[in-house]
Amino acid sequence: MSDWNDYYMEEGLPATQAEVERQLATASPLTNTTALEQDDDLLNPPPTMAREAYHGVLFDIVKTACKTSEASPVAVAANFLATFAAMVGRVAFQHIGDGTCHARPFFLLVGRTGKARKGTSEFTVKRIFDAVEQITADQYPKMKRHEGGLSTGEGLGYVVRDKTDDDDAEGTDDKRLLVIEPEFAGCMAAAQREKNTLSATIRTAWDGKDIAPLTKNAQWCASKPHIVITGHITAPELIERMSDVDAQSGFLNRFVILHIVRAKLVALPKPTPAEEIDRLAALVADRVRFAIGDDYTASNTREIRMNHDAITLWCAEYPALTAEHPGLAGALLVRIEIYCRLFAMIFALLDQSGVIEPQHIRAALAWVRYWRESVLYIFATLAAKAEAERLNDASAEVLAFIEQNPRCAKAALTGAFRHSMTGPQITAALNHLLNAAPPLIRQETLPRADGKPGKGSTVFWVVGKSSASKH
Repeated sequence: MSDWNDYYMEEGLPATQAEVERQLATASPLTNTTALEQDDDLLNPPPTMAREAYHGVLFDIVKTACKTSEASPVAVAANFLATFAAMVGRVAFQHIGDGTCHARPFFLLVGRTGKARKGTSEFTVKRIFDAVEQITADQYPKMKRHEGGLSTGEGLGYVVRDKTDDDDAEGTDDKRLLVIEPEFAGCMAAAQREKNTLSATIRTAWDGKDIAPLTKNAQWCASKPHIVITGHITAPELIERMSDVDAQSGFLNRFVILHIVRAKLVALPKPTPAEEIDRLAALVADRVRFAIGDDYTASNTREIRMNHDAITLWCAEYPALTAEHPGLAGALLVRIEIYCRLFAMIFALLDQSGVIEPQHIRAALAWVRYWRESVLYIFATLAAKAEAERLNDASAEVLAFIEQNPRCAKAALTGAFRHSMTGPQITAALNHLLNAAPPLIRQETLPRADGKPGKGSTVFWVVGKSSASKH
């Protein structure tokens, strides 16, 4: 096998895992330089991206970016789609009912800190688009980019605010902005603060509506913004930070949530050759020119429509696509149909076509299905794992307290942990310790202190320690 990523891109993750295991069974330890990252302790396997998702030039770009690095193919592809969509602006659009849809995806990449290679997956994409902007410099200005520090709605809109007059050097007619937030947990925390407008502004930005602060001292407006956001977060951070309000309010359900994991190990990553970057940049530049045309500030001047075969496929897939999911998953996936149309339009533009064809629908379906699988995986398997870890931590704290305070009652525990645990969490920790195999603590219900009939306090002590009664 010359390149595991080629195999992964062609065959998918399950087949690659099986092939790795087969070869490792016969390989000596010194020859094992490549392996797949797996979550063996989880209840369900992680989602897998279908080959159709890497349609057209995207396959070439992802294959090149991952060839000699640990970059995640899904993350590379998401970063490319986000950057391309941000760069081409609001020129291309679709009518969806009475609404208008532009190529404006928001991505949330969910993976382990460092291990998922979320940041590594940006490097090659940025090099390609830096070269694209050099190629198209005589036609379009550089797109605005902002990395980190996404904390206020006013700050987000201010970057693409309108000019107040002809002498306003900081206002702009170019409303294209790519935001990369490597610490999205901080963004979520900021959005939950009282009077913070970040959540509302992000929703407005995704909708493509004018952004204007509701304060009399801020006399500016960002009309027709075209803002694309990519955030990075770990699964425990996402689960810990997210509230039902985030999902139901439309803040998080505007993001395509993707589970990210590196597909291989590369001990000595190599840079992509400059000639490869230049080759890919030339291909992408042609597609940027096609999508934008002559006026990068234009809005709604090129309508993208489905052809007959695409409409037939869309109508056949729509019932399954729009099926409801209960609870939190359903709230996070409520925009899955619109995103499918949005992705199909992006893939049509990448094929330099003003018409959405069946292959574009199939590529889009692969993306939204992976999104759906990611949400179900993260908020089922990983949520259960995170809860188990929290229970283990709480149990360890309760055990240590009981060891230091033998034959303590639950009231003592409640007082000791009143700032860090709820009553149900203390009860769960006690049950966890009592039901361990073997049990780590014992309990005894004492008679009432006043001598009257009935039960008194229940006290706890650590197994193997003295249980001599203090009463």
